[in-house]
Amino acid sequence: MTLSDPAPTFWQRLQDLLKNKNIRRMMYGLIVLASAVFIAYAVYSNWNEFKTQQWDFNYPYIILAILLYPAGMLPTVAAWHKLLQAMGVECSFQTNLRLYSLSILPKHIPGFVMFVTSRSLLYQEEKVPAATSVTATGAETILLALTGFISSVLLLFLGVERIGQFSVFRYAAPAAIILVLIFVFWTPALNRLVQKILARRGIQQVPQLDQKQTVFSLLWMFIAWAGGGLILFVLVQAVNPLNWSLLPVMIGTWGAAGAVSLTIGIGIQGLGIREVTLGALLSLVMPTLTAIVIAVAFRLVLTIGEVIWVAFFVWITKKPSAKLEGISSE
Repeated sequence: MTLSDPAPTFWQRLQDLLKNKNIRRMMYGLIVLASAVFIAYAVYSNWNEFKTQQWDFNYPYIILAILLYPAGMLPTVAAWHKLLQAMGVECSFQTNLRLYSLSILPKHIPGFVMFVTSRSLLYQEEKVPAATSVTATGAETILLALTGFISSVLLLFLGVERIGQFSVFRYAAPAAIILVLIFVFWTPALNRLVQKILARRGIQQVPQLDQKQTVFSLLWMFIAWAGGGLILFVLVQAVNPLNWSLLPVMIGTWGAAGAVSLTIGIGIQGLGIREVTLGALLSLVMPTLTAIVIAVAFRLVLTIGEVIWVAFFVWITKKPSAKLEGISSE
């Protein structure tokens, strides 16, 4: 082993460390605690900014937006489930829903490491190698960004002249379409390329993507962006009612903001890049100040909905205790 190639040593040490169940639980507990602190801080800081303005809110729409949170989350879980199947991981949807819910909170911690680490720790309990969960998370992030950019073409419903200042999306969307087609039609070649790149890093056991399941995963991602756009549209109705004909625009806006956050904000996730982009895009259809308030309010709504629905999904997918499993088997 040479100093120029430390990756195999790192992965071996990581695998050895995560074999200890108590260490896995302790590390995940620390990550959840840090997540709770960052979530509380995000809500508090945004709430202070939010309450400084006097607005006439339609609160039933705000409640409805929170209740609709699964419209964006469940399709995302389904996309993750299919992506894992594309890599040969055969966990049930119930298991993936539970683990996805448990791992979603660390996304609020700036940086991507905590999120990836928490997910790896959880899937270690299901005997899924860390290399597989990390590779799947990387693929999920890339594909979500690409489908988000593709969804941004719905902004064209506003007319090309009105989105001239955001012409970057007119170039990003075609590029994203090309890359998605590569994922779909050149999956074997892509598998070989990834295998070669990671092999140079000393990572030998790399999961291979299955073409059919990858396509299903991509379809669910588009549905997820549509669900998030629907939640955004409902929230907008609480502050600045829009015609239903602008629903596609809200889907495209959410897809564009999410794609930008995933692409350039991956290292500082949770620090407002998505909200800044969302506010700028919303200003195309409403006053700028209203757009900024809605962007902040949307973050609050998603955070509240996330806490409520994550707790609910974790509860309904809770595994029976070992004692109950023994009684059941008898």
